[in-house]
Amino acid sequence: MGCRFRYGLPAIQQPLQLNDRTGAVCVTEHYPGGLPTPRPIVEPDTQIWWDAAERGALLIPRCQLCERAFWYPRGFCPRCSGSAIEWHLATGLGEIYSYSIVRRAAGPWNPHTPFVLAYVTLDDGVTVQANVVNCSVDELAIGMRVRAVFEREQDGDLPILRFTPAREELRI
Repeated sequence: MGCRFRYGLPAIQQPLQLNDRTGAVCVTEHYPGGLPTPRPIVEPDTQIWWDAAERGALLIPRCQLCERAFWYPRGFCPRCSGSAIEWHLATGLGEIYSYSIVRRAAGPWNPHTPFVLAYVTLDDGVTVQANVVNCSVDELAIGMRVRAVFEREQDGDLPILRFTPAREELRI
């Protein structure tokens, strides 16, 4: 992916960088955190997930009946409708399966464009849709290693799952 120049769009912090592949100086888009998120509804069946997220821990629901992990957290299995759910602590590590750079958005997301929306396949076996934050366009790639982080737009907000690049020191 080469250098990209943006004309006529609001400026964000974009340091000049040298492209490793071509040697050209380019402006690098950086995708910060802090995206607005509507307040989620906390169901009694998922309270354990939100409690873990408050501590910065990612839990994956797993059905005891069909023995399969699933995503998103809920009180029943989407495959077999079983209600015996156990919660496993995830590593929070995974890789980008697919992603899109959102450059136009409506409502509260408009001032935050561009941002990244990705499908991340966790090492724990489920695929999650979430934003990738604190990275640049030059870092983004299918197969890129990422780790889970939780963000809050404001104090008192619920923690929202996002992903950020997993630097070398964080690899298992």
